[in-house]
Amino acid sequence: MTTLTIEIPDKVEKTISDLIEQLGGKVVATDADKKQSKAAKKRQILDDLEESVKWVKLYQEGKVQAKSIEQLLNEL
Repeated sequence: MTTLTIEIPDKVEKTISDLIEQLGGKVVATDADKKQSKAAKKRQILDDLEESVKWVKLYQEGKVQAKSIEQLLNEL
């Protein structure tokens, strides 16, 4: 098989992808995939940050105990 990189307008991406698959080819990646991947990574970072802030607030309120650096390293 040969790998081919092409640039096409966004409005025909789905049609061309379907045609390539009907011809027995495989669409490896699209810009839409990359955009979704970046959005998913950003969402994950924000979710992780929100969770961290919650833990800090719980610690400040005395509802949870923080672990020492030694305890954290021993978990590894």
